[in-house]
Amino acid sequence: MSATKRSVRKLNAAITTTCILGLATSYYAYYVEVATEENDSYEAMCDISEHISCTRAFSSEFGKGFGIIPETSIFYAPNSVYGLIFYALVAMLSMSNRYITSVIVMTSGIFANIGTVYLAYLLYILNDICVVCVSTYIMNAVILILAVKKHRKLFRNIVKNRKKKSN
Repeated sequence: MSATKRSVRKLNAAITTTCILGLATSYYAYYVEVATEENDSYEAMCDISEHISCTRAFSSEFGKGFGIIPETSIFYAPNSVYGLIFYALVAMLSMSNRYITSVIVMTSGIFANIGTVYLAYLLYILNDICVVCVSTYIMNAVILILAVKKHRKLFRNIVKNRKKKSN
């Protein structure tokens, strides 16, 4: 097996592992949100103090639909649902070593990080630190870094193969 293939396989494993952590974190966020809606006295493990509270972030006006999707829309859902979809998609797509899927994963990572900046700004507005949210922000950044590395390796491999064919 070539060094490039081994390197790409390691990147796939790292992306998938990060996505599994993201899925677990997003599921926990969803669980906390549902438990809070069903039971007012529910206290999440991530509620550490008045200003370090994931429940406060999840139950805010920005906790569903990113605060921009109208309640009447079919896309109005807890932000954690979007996280579950994102991490599942990226994990599946990252298993492919095709150039086009690396472009899709990298583009998805860029959009996720744009969303991360927006949501981090909202936490600032709420004067809150959400441990779960910040964890997903870190995972999104890691996914983007790994996706860019994989994309570059695949691109270099394509260029190298074209040079071989032209000689």
